[in-house]
Amino acid sequence: MNERACRRHIVLLGVGHTNAHIVRMWAMQPLPDTDLTCVSDRSVATYSGLLPAVLAGQLPPQAMEIDLVRLCAAAGARLITDRATGLDRGRQLLQMADHPPVRYDVLSIGIGSVPSPIETTADHVPLIAIKPMATFLTRLTDAVRQISDRSRPLQIAVVGGGAAGVEIAACLPGRLNKLTNQPFEITVVTRSRTLLPDGLPSTAARVRRFLQSQNHRILTETNVVRIDQRGICLDPDGHLPADLIIQATTAAAPPLLSKLCLPRDEQGFLLTDHTLRTTAGDPVFAVGDTGSIRGCSVPKAGVYAVRQGPVLWNNLQRCLDGQPLQRYRPQPSFLRLLNLGDGTAVGQWKGFSFQGRQTMRLKQFIDRRFMERYQKLPDTMTMPDDIPCRGCGCKLPADSLKIGLGSAFSGPEDAVVLPQSQQRPDQPGHTTDSDDVLVSTDFFALPLPDFWLSGRIAALHAVSDLDASGARPFAAEAIVVLPEGDEATQQDMLRDLLSGARGELDRMGAELIGGHTITGPRPEAGFTVFGRPLGRQRIRKQGMRPGDRLFLTKPLGSGILLAAFMRGQCPHDSYECLLASMLRPGGAAAAIAVDCGVTAGTDVTGFGLLGHLQEMLTDDVAVDLQHDAIPLLPGTQAMLEKGIRSTLLPANRRFLTGVRMDRGLCPDLFLDPQTCGGLLLAVPNTVADSFSHRMQAAGMMAAEIGTVTAADEVPWRIRIR
Repeated sequence: MNERACRRHIVLLGVGHTNAHIVRMWAMQPLPDTDLTCVSDRSVATYSGLLPAVLAGQLPPQAMEIDLVRLCAAAGARLITDRATGLDRGRQLLQMADHPPVRYDVLSIGIGSVPSPIETTADHVPLIAIKPMATFLTRLTDAVRQISDRSRPLQIAVVGGGAAGVEIAACLPGRLNKLTNQPFEITVVTRSRTLLPDGLPSTAARVRRFLQSQNHRILTETNVVRIDQRGICLDPDGHLPADLIIQATTAAAPPLLSKLCLPRDEQGFLLTDHTLRTTAGDPVFAVGDTGSIRGCSVPKAGVYAVRQGPVLWNNLQRCLDGQPLQRYRPQPSFLRLLNLGDGTAVGQWKGFSFQGRQTMRLKQFIDRRFMERYQKLPDTMTMPDDIPCRGCGCKLPADSLKIGLGSAFSGPEDAVVLPQSQQRPDQPGHTTDSDDVLVSTDFFALPLPDFWLSGRIAALHAVSDLDASGARPFAAEAIVVLPEGDEATQQDMLRDLLSGARGELDRMGAELIGGHTITGPRPEAGFTVFGRPLGRQRIRKQGMRPGDRLFLTKPLGSGILLAAFMRGQCPHDSYECLLASMLRPGGAAAAIAVDCGVTAGTDVTGFGLLGHLQEMLTDDVAVDLQHDAIPLLPGTQAMLEKGIRSTLLPANRRFLTGVRMDRGLCPDLFLDPQTCGGLLLAVPNTVADSFSHRMQAAGMMAAEIGTVTAADEVPWRIRIR
């Protein structure tokens, strides 16, 4: 994460072949006083060149994926996973669907292309486009499973006779044989006179012979009019029955390009000059399939996008510095290699065509070398192991906190009652706890480089103290430390952070009423929150009784995964689960707990499960925890095995005093600091089943992890077995 508010901003919309090169170069040589933001609607980029190998079963799906979470984190770039909706060219803002607008000084658009549209005449047609490629395998799997109950061979049609259609048709049997036991027949449909119309006749002949040897049917000079529920309507009056149709037609412009108010060519792609900058003269570049160079015919092929990378890297810097831009000169021809799915490939280079296993080995070498640039992060991207953690991992250790506070504060509660709202029981008007106003404060170093996401997380984390007290927030005040640097960037950071926080507070029925902001060495944020009890009695920490059953409302592992994220080690799927967990409010769980009569609980945050559980203990009770019942976020165990820990963990290990743990169990999971952790509730046995059922019905986790017992009956305070 950049610790300064930089003056200049490079934004990449889409992280395909060309823009991915920029991220890699950024990791090795970031520009001074400049930050890099990557915007993608997915946290994974898919390399199209390896889709056929995955279809054929030659490689696992992960082989064609570029993990943008790891890549951007390791490069020190901000990743925003959201959908772009438009462009404010005057203010140089990229408009987003959910995220606040993203400011740019230079923007590079590389969102690829989509298959040419085909008319459909029914709501549900058996049509699957190969793009978006990241979801193609899932969509294909679902579709095949839905049609696998036919009493005849499955009829599969591939529409498109170019390189994509040919490779799909050749490699598809490998996937189908794994998904179904039914026989199938594949037909390739193309409006061209031959397969591979932009290739050599000898290459097309090799491909045709191979497909025919696999009993594939080939229909050339065949126009697809539309698709209905029964299959493909052909021009003029023909019909091709099909249970499943795979669309691999020629490249068309993504719909977003029409909303950017930038010059476009006849096909709708962004029009650029030979420097790859759009002809509007804006500091906006269009690369890969997204752009069309004026007066130059460049095929929509990945090899050109790859070659544009170094030119774009130079021109982004030149554009920022006001220097003349470098000219991109596309190569007149390129090596074409097509995977046939049987361990061989067809190749074409200039005027020659060739085929065989050696050709396939050449393709594998080229693909592997390209992917290793982004899947095996170079040493220049390696992060030090001692990076101080953010989020709740930057909390002051418990013993330091206790010594420092001394007797200044008393009571272990998560939220305290405002003195002016609290009345003595013998005073007129006092009825129950529901008359009280509760207040709590929490803040931390921002855990993510995206201020909007961090603002949401900071608000939810601060409110969790009210959730743990059985209260609902009604007001909040912000505490913000912005990094030193450019004032305009600081304004954007504050806007994004408060926008994210305000959205979460609004959903909880709370109002952001004020706060205070300063500048400092690193970004920090938090909130003082005010709330009122949900019921007639509050939830308090030290109210456990023997026989109570312990429930946890969120999985553990956020501290470990955030530590992995900061080191560029957190996989995208684990990161997505981490975000989903942190952004899940605790108010609904607190309301069910209060309604069920729960009066003892806390939230699991910086001191980990064991630290906060010890805050709930009194001299009268002990706790028996079941290790295997404690839920973990996906990927947590894998990160533990790699040796990744929060920097607060050594201090939290002091909570192991009085804990008996069966041999072979690792205590680090139970000491991991949790950002936006769940509620730990001691539920009376008489209502525990009802509480569990209501939580399940509401779609929320209620993992039963242990029981409370009388302290005089056992020789330990906490046992984990």
